[in-house]
Amino acid sequence: MIGRKPGFGLRSLASLLTLLAVGGCDDGDHRSQGTPTATVSPAPSVTPTPVPCDLAPPFCGGDFPLNTIMTTPYGPAWANVVLGNTGFVPCFGPYALCYYADCTVEPGGVSTCPCFEWYGTNYVDINGILNLDSYLATSSQCADPAACQQPNSALVCNDLINGSFLPSAQRFSTFSLYRAKKEPIGSTDCSNQPDRSPYAGCMTAPCFGPAMPGPDPRTATITCECPLFDGPYQIGQDVDPASCNNSPRAWSASYNPTPAPAPPANPCDLVPGGCIPDAPEDDCGCPLYDPGHTMLPPNSGVDCGTVCEEYASCDRDDIELGFTCDATLCTSQDHDLVFDACLGLEICTLTEIFKAETAAGCSCCASQLCGCDPNAPTNAKIAQLDASQRADGDTPQCDINGTLCGTPPP
Repeated sequence: MIGRKPGFGLRSLASLLTLLAVGGCDDGDHRSQGTPTATVSPAPSVTPTPVPCDLAPPFCGGDFPLNTIMTTPYGPAWANVVLGNTGFVPCFGPYALCYYADCTVEPGGVSTCPCFEWYGTNYVDINGILNLDSYLATSSQCADPAACQQPNSALVCNDLINGSFLPSAQRFSTFSLYRAKKEPIGSTDCSNQPDRSPYAGCMTAPCFGPAMPGPDPRTATITCECPLFDGPYQIGQDVDPASCNNSPRAWSASYNPTPAPAPPANPCDLVPGGCIPDAPEDDCGCPLYDPGHTMLPPNSGVDCGTVCEEYASCDRDDIELGFTCDATLCTSQDHDLVFDACLGLEICTLTEIFKAETAAGCSCCASQLCGCDPNAPTNAKIAQLDASQRADGDTPQCDINGTLCGTPPP
């Protein structure tokens, strides 16, 4: 694995999203409540003037510092405008994925969207940050992209994880490659359609629980509240362009003002090195640990003592979450099992763990690379998680590479 150069993909992931922003549609049912105006807006112009705060709560009329700055020449944060190869920062933790959502229009310029809830690596477009304080702090910090390359190094990630972004929300909508090999990613451009309806701009939109069973077994959805925007856009699915008028519903969409080619058949092709560390294979994740082959390259600069300390110092009721998450996140498709194994890990320091996995080009593998050992309660939990995966029809790392097998209770 030494020759591989994977990464969490700040710049190259932006390239991917630039392509995916040339959207598409599906064959789903588009019935709904409410009626947005179907209209074509005039060509956007550059203006630094903030837009009025006329959205329904929780965005306006309360304590939430809505970002009304025109973050691009084409609209405010909720226009979800993708500009070139900059602007995306990686986060790690629980999130909502609204990329595939067909939303219900509500009064007050907002929509409710059924979004997948998942855990792991996800991405925030700085220009789409809806909280003004978080936007200003993050855009300043990440003016040097090197300062925000590692997951959770950007300030917005901490704001989303600790809930300060909007305390009443349970999750926030970002972007990831979750289900990238299961859901069709297509390309339908609604920018020049004369009868398009407004769209839902879901980047960093708040989501409110509880999570409900998803459309497929072992998945979960959560309802996110996304502002509506009336302007040109693209959808990330393949549909008849006539469906750009989705009234009385609204597509979750974004806008790329620069024409781009169609997305690749395999979106993982645009990820650095072809894979993302700490993600399942179906989400463009890097390979699992392969004993005797996967190793830290010379002069990687990884401190294995620090790696093991990060594993040992992050626990919930004496369960070391780094180990249980490694045993589950990259091999299970079960929402409830992954959240049981991982939730809480996102608030811990994981810097050296991410560094090790990036250097070796593997997923859920830093403890094996550095020879870190879980405590007894953690070993018992790992054995339980492995058994649950087998019962689900999944194959845990223990059965693939002989690691993270745990110890069944006597």
